[in-house]
Amino acid sequence: METNNLLSFFDDYIVTPGFNRRDISKWFTEKKHADYKRCVYAVLNYRLEVLYIGSSINLRKRIPEHLYQDKLTGHFQEVLLIGIKRVDGDVTSLEREYIRELNPKLNKYRYR
Repeated sequence: METNNLLSFFDDYIVTPGFNRRDISKWFTEKKHADYKRCVYAVLNYRLEVLYIGSSINLRKRIPEHLYQDKLTGHFQEVLLIGIKRVDGDVTSLEREYIRELNPKLNKYRYR
């Protein structure tokens, strides 16, 4: 997928080379994190390839949880940024749509 098309999927980004916890914390401190409650997010590498797509109803809590879960283990150094799409309704349906369209490397389920 062309980079411009990929970037248009998201409202905002956390630039966090190596999935750095300080970068993530700083981003939430600078933003009004209340605006980022219901979101779909994508973890992208340095080549702007999608590694993982997830969803959350509390993004500030969810993103750091990846540091302690196995979904991204072994891939932290590849991470450049996290794309965020705010959602008004059901986050699950948009998450599934993004998984189908963006074909992330680390998601187990493809929802074909």
